[in-house]
Amino acid sequence: MTEKIYQRDSYCREITARISGQEQRHGRFRIRLERTIFCPEGGGQPADQGTINDFPVLELASEDDDIIHVLEQAPGQGEACLRLDFPRRYDHMQQHTAQHLLSQVLLRLFAAPTLSFAIGPDHSSIEIGKTGFAEEEIKALEEECARLIFANLPVLIFRSDDISALHLRKSPKRQGEIRVVEIAGLDQSACGGTHLKSSAEIGLLKIIRTERIRANIRLYYTAGYRALRDYQLKHLVAQHLQRLVTLPLAEIPARVEAQLKEKDELRRALKKAQRRELELEIAGEIALDRSLVVREFSGLDIPELRFFATSLLNQGRNVLAYSQSPQQYLVIGRGLGNCDLQRISARVFALLNGKGGGSANLIEGRGQDFSKISKVVELLDANLGA
Repeated sequence: MTEKIYQRDSYCREITARISGQEQRHGRFRIRLERTIFCPEGGGQPADQGTINDFPVLELASEDDDIIHVLEQAPGQGEACLRLDFPRRYDHMQQHTAQHLLSQVLLRLFAAPTLSFAIGPDHSSIEIGKTGFAEEEIKALEEECARLIFANLPVLIFRSDDISALHLRKSPKRQGEIRVVEIAGLDQSACGGTHLKSSAEIGLLKIIRTERIRANIRLYYTAGYRALRDYQLKHLVAQHLQRLVTLPLAEIPARVEAQLKEKDELRRALKKAQRRELELEIAGEIALDRSLVVREFSGLDIPELRFFATSLLNQGRNVLAYSQSPQQYLVIGRGLGNCDLQRISARVFALLNGKGGGSANLIEGRGQDFSKISKVVELLDANLGA
C-alpha cells in the first residue's frame, strides 16, 4: 500500500521514495512507490502534476490502495526523486477549501445543499439545490464567505470511524474509517483531497456567474490567486474603458448600453437604405431585359445577395450575384429555361474551390477563389435556357 504523504501534509513539495514496482503497458510505464506526494483525481479535484526523476508524471490512478504513477520512460530502480508542481497544487488547495466553506455558508444562509463540485482550468463550480439567486443573495453570500475567510479559521484533518460523534455536512459514501477535513467551528466533511491550513489562505472568494441547470443552480467562482488574476484582468478592462469614454466607472455601463442601442438603430437604418438602393438596381436590371444578369457586390450580406437573385428570377431573369467581401459568397437563380441548377452545382463550386447546393432554380454557397468567375458565366451561358 502506498503511503499517501499528501493526505497528512498538503504542503510537501519534494521527497525521495523507493520504487516498489513497475510495469510497461501500452508504451508507458506504470510505477508504484512506497510513498508519494502526488494526489490523483477525485471528488472534483484534478490530479497533481510533477516529475519523478525529472520525467513528467502523465497520469495518476488509484489501484488496490496503491497510487499508480504513469510515465513516458522508466525512472530506473531503487530511490526516486519526486517533485510536485506546487503552484498547481496550491491553487487546487485554495479552490477546494473555498468550496467547503462556500458549501457550508450556502446551507446556513439558504438551506441549499451542494450536489456536485469541479475545479476547472479557469474557474471552479458547484451545483446546488436552489432554483435561483437574486443579486442581493449573491452579495450576502460573498460577504459571509469573506467574513469567515478573514476570521482565519484553522483547517484540521483527522480520521474517525465514529460517524455519530461528527457533524458532517454530508453523509460519507464509504463505511468504516474516514478522513475528515474540518474548518474549525464551521464545517466537517469526509474528503480525500488536499487543503489549506487556514481559511485565511483562501484570500478571496468571488462568485463570477450563475447558470440554471435542470432544476438547480450552478455557481461559478474563483478563489485565492485565481480571484486576484480575475480582478487584475477586470481592472485593466475597466481602466481601458474609462480612457475611451472618459466617464466614472459606475457610469460606463449606461453609456455603453446607449451607444449599442444607437449602433443598432443606425444599422437598421443602413439596412433599409441598402434595401431601397437594391430595389432600384433590381428595377434597373429588369428594364434592361437581359436574360443573364451578372453582378458583383461589395459589403452586401448574404440575405441581401439572396434577395437580389430571387427578385430577378421571379421576374423571369437568370442571375449570378456574388460578393468577395465581407464574405465570399455566390447565388445563382434561374428564371428562364428548364435547366436544373443542381445538375451543374458541383461544377460551379469546383471552379470556385468552394462548396454549395440548393434547388433546381436556385443554388448558393461559398467560394475561396473567384479568379475563374468568367468560367462560371460561360458555364451558365451554355446551360441556362437549354
